[in-house]
Amino acid sequence: MNPVPNREFLEVHPLHQHQPHCKQQCFVFTEIADIELPAEITKFGGGNEKIRCSNGGIPTYSSKKDSCSESSGERPERSRGRKILMGVGVVLLCIAMAGGIPLALQLRSSSLLEARLAFIRRLLTESPLIEGSWKPPSTMSLNSSNLFEVRQNHIGAVLWPIAVPCGAQYLDAVQLTLEGIDRARRITAATDLMHIVESADEMEQSHLQGEVAVLMGISGGHALGTSTAVLRSIYLLGARFVSITSLECTTPWAAAAIRRPDYLVEENVTNSFNKFGQTMLFEMNRLGMLVEISMLSEAAMLAVIKTAKAPVLLTNATPLSMCNSSNTASIPDHVLSLLPENGGVILLNLERCGDRTLGVREAITAINYVRKVAGVDHIGLGGAPKSYSLLLAELARDRVWGNAAIKKLVGGNVMRILREVEALKDRRTLYEEWIPHESIESNSYCRYPES
Repeated sequence: MNPVPNREFLEVHPLHQHQPHCKQQCFVFTEIADIELPAEITKFGGGNEKIRCSNGGIPTYSSKKDSCSESSGERPERSRGRKILMGVGVVLLCIAMAGGIPLALQLRSSSLLEARLAFIRRLLTESPLIEGSWKPPSTMSLNSSNLFEVRQNHIGAVLWPIAVPCGAQYLDAVQLTLEGIDRARRITAATDLMHIVESADEMEQSHLQGEVAVLMGISGGHALGTSTAVLRSIYLLGARFVSITSLECTTPWAAAAIRRPDYLVEENVTNSFNKFGQTMLFEMNRLGMLVEISMLSEAAMLAVIKTAKAPVLLTNATPLSMCNSSNTASIPDHVLSLLPENGGVILLNLERCGDRTLGVREAITAINYVRKVAGVDHIGLGGAPKSYSLLLAELARDRVWGNAAIKKLVGGNVMRILREVEALKDRRTLYEEWIPHESIESNSYCRYPES
C-alpha cells in the first residue's frame, strides 16, 4: 500500500495535492518520449504509453476503478483489461529503466533510429571501430577534411598500408618503403589525433585516450625486395602487417590476383605460392605480423590459409558472388568458408562495387551473407556507405546483431587475431634463407654481384 503523504511533503510539493472528490491517489504521468533513456535502451511503442511508478521507482497498479481517469460510460471489463495491459507494460518498462535491457530485446522500428544511433555511438566509445581500408592523405599533413571524416565516422583505429608502385619492384621499392614509413611517422607526429601503435594493448590505450590508433603495414610483398632481412628491418620500424601482394603485382614468391584479361605474366614467376614464399610467411608468423592475403591469386590464397601458423587477414574485400570488380578484392565462397579453420578475418569494403556506390541495404545483405558463410567471429569492416553509425544502427534492427556481435564486427575480431599473432611471436625458428637465384635471375640487374 502506498504511504499517505505527510504535511511536510504536501507543503514542499503543492502540485501533487489531490482533488477533494478523489478517493484514490493520483500519480503524475510522464510521456515516454520525454524520458531521457540510457543509450542502450530504446523507447517502447510510439511513445504514447505512460509510466506509473511510486516514489521509489517501483511500478504500482490498482484494479479498482479510478474516478480521476475513467469515464463513467466505460465498461468495467474493458477498463480492467486496459489496466492489466498497462500494468504489465509499466512493470516491464520500469525494470528496463532500472537495470537496462539487452539490445536483442529492444523494439526494432524505423521510428527508433535516433535511439539506435545513440546506442551505436556509445558502443563505439567502449570498443574501437577499426577501419580496414583507410586511405592516407596525399600531402604531408592531415588536413581538416581528413580529421573531420575520421571523427564523423567514429573511427577508433585504422590500418595504414605503406603503398609502393608495382613498377618499383627490382628497382627502388625498398627505399620507397622506408620513405613511406618515415612520412607516416612525421604526419602522425604533427597531430594529437592519431598515434602509431605496435600492439593490441597500445591500440586499446590510444582509444581510451581519445586518439585514433594507426597500425602501419606494407601494401605488397614487392616492397620487401625478396629478403627476410628487409622484412625484419621493416618490423623493427613499426610495420605490423604485410599484404603479400598488391593487385596484379606478382612477386617471385607469390602470385597476385589478375583482373585484366590482357595482363602478361612472366614465364619464370610462380602461379601460386612457392617454397620461398613459405619462408617469408613463417618469418612473418615468427615476428608477430599480420599476414594480409586479399590480393593473392585464388591458388595462393588457399595455400597461405592452409600453411599459415597464425590467423590471416583480408582487407578491402567483398564476396565474389556479390561483387566481381576489377579494382576490388573479390573472395570466393570456398575461401571464406576456410576462415573458421584458420581463425582469420575478412574486412568488407561496403562503399562500392567497382564504379557503383552501394546502399545501406546492400551493405547489410553482404554482411549477413559473409556471416552465414564464415561466421560472426571472422568478419569486420573496411568501409561503409554514408557512415558507419548509420550502417550499424540499421544492422542493429536485426535481432541476431546484439551487443557482443556488433563489437566483434566493428573491431573485436581484428583485435582477437592481432593478439593471437602476438602470442606466437618468437615461438618459431628464425629463417635466414635467401631466394634461389634462378627465381630472380632475369630481374637481378640492380643487385650487387655476390662474391
